[in-house]
Amino acid sequence: MPEGNPNPTPSYDGPAAGRRIARHLMHAAYIAAPVLAALAALLVALNAGATIARLLARLGADPVGQILGGAATVGVLALLLAVALLGQHTPTRALALIYLVAWLPLTIALSAAEAALASGLAALPALAQVGQTLATSLAGLALLPAVTLAVASRRADSQDLRGELGHYLSGAQKLVLLTATAGASVAFGVGRGMPVEVAAFIAIVLETSFLLALARAGQHPLHSGALAAFGAVLALVSVETISTLANLRTLAALAVIGEMAYQLAPAAGLAYIVASQLVQPASTRARARAVQPQADQPQADQPETQPAYTQPAYSLNGHGDPK
Repeated sequence: MPEGNPNPTPSYDGPAAGRRIARHLMHAAYIAAPVLAALAALLVALNAGATIARLLARLGADPVGQILGGAATVGVLALLLAVALLGQHTPTRALALIYLVAWLPLTIALSAAEAALASGLAALPALAQVGQTLATSLAGLALLPAVTLAVASRRADSQDLRGELGHYLSGAQKLVLLTATAGASVAFGVGRGMPVEVAAFIAIVLETSFLLALARAGQHPLHSGALAAFGAVLALVSVETISTLANLRTLAALAVIGEMAYQLAPAAGLAYIVASQLVQPASTRARARAVQPQADQPQADQPETQPAYTQPAYSLNGHGDPK
């Protein structure tokens, strides 16, 4: 018998080999894609941090301030992204998502301001001014996510991301509106010749009275009325301030009413505080009504209770009394 070739030449299937090579390449791409994405994100973050550091250097910050400014923008952005994607606590994830939406435009605005200042473009003075204003307030702005995320970590986990987003967004809306109305109140007084400290005092009185009425709105009709009254004053002052600053057409009667309400704000706040101490909350009145019938019930209606066991009386000689 003829002997076979001890070293046969292997036969290759061209399409099968191509499919194997394609599978290996796809597997390598799946492994390399996250690494390349991470490197790209790192380079972009470093570029943004360096840009913001140059902006702070242009504004006169020292090297330590430049580094901390980059950390307060790009570093906080990376931290928020990590908490939102990798966190297991739902309230903290929801708050991180909200801050992420706000921090990304902040970082973009600072980078764009540096680009506008470096290129000497005269067509973007407003953007450069916004960037400089934000850069000077970075130290305070970075405290917001640092403090509120720590507070949110103590909140009970509801496992409802939408509910937590709604909860924090409603709080953020109230904070933004209260800040805007406080600024409008200060601008309202300053625009009419008041000193800044007097206008700030009236704005604080208005905001505090409104918050107090908001916290007690369901306890008594007085608080509901005060909430409507102080809210109307804040809305009127805000509308008049925006109309004046924007050079829009205003109503003379609206301006007069706003000025009168603005001047009466401290007296109205003091009157509300005094009146709120003279009324009882609804819960206290309900408890008083529930206790009143029991207190007014006569003693004859209550059944007499007899002791379950009466100890027998003993005589002086140690024997019980005969019956």
